[in-house]
Amino acid sequence: MEKIRGKKEQRELSIVIPTYNEVENIESLILSIERVFEDNSINGEIIVVDDNSPDGTADVVKKYTERFDNIRILERKEKKGLGYSYKDGFQAISGSVVMEMDADFSHNPLDICRILRKCGDGFDVVIGSRYVKGGGIIGWGFIRRVFSFVANTLVDMLFRLGVKDNTSGFRAYKREALEAILPNVKCNSYDFQVEMLIRAKEQGLTLKEVPIIFRERVRGKSKLGKGECSSFIKMLLRETMLKNRNFF
Repeated sequence: MEKIRGKKEQRELSIVIPTYNEVENIESLILSIERVFEDNSINGEIIVVDDNSPDGTADVVKKYTERFDNIRILERKEKKGLGYSYKDGFQAISGSVVMEMDADFSHNPLDICRILRKCGDGFDVVIGSRYVKGGGIIGWGFIRRVFSFVANTLVDMLFRLGVKDNTSGFRAYKREALEAILPNVKCNSYDFQVEMLIRAKEQGLTLKEVPIIFRERVRGKSKLGKGECSSFIKMLLRETMLKNRNFF
């Protein structure tokens, strides 16, 4: 199996952040993460994967690559999907732990240390969970809550992964775990997050949830739309058929 390519310098943590039109958030997020690195003596890096944002997100990031030597930006020519962004970002990492994180402050940078610590405790995949004790959601409307509840309930019923928040986008993988999972992942939209856990379970990897408080974005627009919902349903149907292929 092909190894994930990375820089020769080995870091403790790589944080991959996909962006599209996040000019209102990305500067503050970068500075917040750098503060977490400094305050907790984390040898970390930030990899921003930008899908050709017309609002100048990439220009802001480039400014900070000149100030910090642990920030890189991957500029893609078009907006292709969340899964594609992460796959490209994963190929650029140099950390022994790889973390996914949204750019809109729905994920609190102060939670980075707790998630990283659980990887250090021996877990292969650590999920920042809204649905375990101590977790929660602030700012969602009724429809968004229902969609998330139904999605996670379906995944639990169909695949029994032992995870309450299967759709969370705030999570970390040990590098070796990521290398074992990624070659088998087909999804490239928001369903990517669930398929990653399905493949992790198939590999016999250990999964752990830690509570987080998810806050709905204050600035910018949500990227979740009808296309992502349709892709998610198709993924569930495909994986269910594969799981029960002897029956079909």
